Amino acid sequence: MQALGLSWGAAAPCSSSVETQTARTTPVHRGARLLLEAWRAREAQGSFVVGRDVPSRALAKVLPGLALYEPLYAGDFRVRLAGHALRRRFGRDVTGETLSRLMDQAQFAWHTGQMRGLLETGRPLIAEVRIEEEGRLCLCYELVALRVFAPDGRTPWVLSGIFFHDWRL
Repeated sequence: MQALGLSWGAAAPCSSSVETQTARTTPVHRGARLLLEAWRAREAQGSFVVGRDVPSRALAKVLPGLALYEPLYAGDFRVRLAGHALRRRFGRDVTGETLSRLMDQAQFAWHTGQMRGLLETGRPLIAEVRIEEEGRLCLCYELVALRVFAPDGRTPWVLSGIFFHDWRL
């Protein structure tokens, strides 16, 4: 698929790719820092709620990098919102998909474990993600995942931002 001169199909890694994450204590990418600062400001005032705090002017610059995940009873997560960054990551629009359909079994188990831990602790997850295929770096981005609350103000969801190092704000 081609959009605005970019070939998304060529950018998305195939199923034989290897993903590695390196935990970080603070984000480096400007967009990741902006997202984390906005989340911390809302958390200091109570909580970050979908529909009230996102979308917002404060996060307008990072909206293309955001994804919103709703936990399902079966242990899976549904992608409720998928910005352009997820289109680049997966090679297509993944809005409405479940993580179990987007990832192989090992990736799914690892990612859902991370997200469940995030929902329990409320501590932000910050990581550098590298996806390689046959020894070639395909994608490199910074991930910030945060516990937020659904529009009802009570149900915890996951808001993540992925910020490619070759995309500037």
